[in-house]
Amino acid sequence: MFNQNGWGRSLHFLAAWFLVLTGLFYLIIGLFSGHFQKHIWPKIQELTPTQFFRDLKDHFRLKVSPPTGGPQYGLLQKLSYMGIIFIGLPMAIITGFTMSPAITAAYPFLLDLFGGYQSARTIHFFSSLSLEVFLIVHVLMIILSGFKAQLKYMTLGK
Repeated sequence: MFNQNGWGRSLHFLAAWFLVLTGLFYLIIGLFSGHFQKHIWPKIQELTPTQFFRDLKDHFRLKVSPPTGGPQYGLLQKLSYMGIIFIGLPMAIITGFTMSPAITAAYPFLLDLFGGYQSARTIHFFSSLSLEVFLIVHVLMIILSGFKAQLKYMTLGK
């Protein structure tokens, strides 16, 4: 690493492996435990414009129900989780790999898939931004719904 950019790029790539490995662990546990099917996938009866706009209106009014001791997600939460888990995270990871010359040397179809380095960089930026916005909103909603109780449920269970 001869300059500051090389150091930052290497550290970024190294830190990304933490995201990849913990994400894979979460994905495997979520699939095998049935968590995604039971709690994240919206039911057909939930996917109505009325339900969507009611949930959206409640969120804008910061009307947050208190914690109940288990995962009871609203429609917007379910759609957000699905978007982050199955679109945002994979897109950030794959476009990150696409920007690596070593990986695109082994898998050149990635450059074709995303239309080159610059397109991959732009998609990577916006998918990473969506992850950051999700994190900020997620923490805000935890604080609004009762931080101590939520922390207890997240770490110790019921």
